[in-house]
Amino acid sequence: MKTLMRTAAISLASVALVAGNATAATAAPGDGAGVSLALQPTATRSSSVIVPVTITPTTPGVTYSSLEATVVRDGVPVANNVFISTTGGFLYERAWGAGTVTLTNVIANGQDNRVARPNYFYDKPIAAAVAPTAVRYVVDYKSKIRVQKRGKKLTFRLTARYINSAGRPVGIRKATVQVKRGSKWKTIKRVNLKKNGTAKFKRSDKKKRSYRMVIATTGTYEGGQTVPSRKI
Repeated sequence: MKTLMRTAAISLASVALVAGNATAATAAPGDGAGVSLALQPTATRSSSVIVPVTITPTTPGVTYSSLEATVVRDGVPVANNVFISTTGGFLYERAWGAGTVTLTNVIANGQDNRVARPNYFYDKPIAAAVAPTAVRYVVDYKSKIRVQKRGKKLTFRLTARYINSAGRPVGIRKATVQVKRGSKWKTIKRVNLKKNGTAKFKRSDKKKRSYRMVIATTGTYEGGQTVPSRKI
């Protein structure tokens, strides 16, 4: 009886060993692969823009030729199966809107050097740690400052707008006017603009100076500054 039980135990151990070897031998290329994705900030300068992505494989022996993912803006998925180049990034459509952008449901094509040939894998879901970024609207190139002078009286007219997801100009409500004194720019007025992004004010200065308008970056649009006016 003891001999029969010992024989059965040996048989079970052998079966377990064979099963264990079978599992290891049939592990698919890319299993357990991971990646770190760091998105870089950008602004929608046209109907679409490249969001740069720094791609770092986190599993030794695994490399990627391309990735795809779901693009999420402010917690809302806006596009599925978006191609991500390993040397550039991905194309972001202006119609998806501005906000905090991240990636989910990452799948990959690549090469797994941890397993015997063939070692290529395709459309493989992988673990991804993603550092999100901000995608903003770009300021309209028609935004400008105009300065007229009569004697020592100056009249300032401002136009400040950004281009929204539909490609239409939207008024910016705050801007700063600066004057160049010597080699430095000094703020002379922080302006509240109308809903349509325009404003007008007056001041006096008998000297000839150069002026510019500065728009601060917000969560919605990317700021910047106008080309300095001629001395007036």
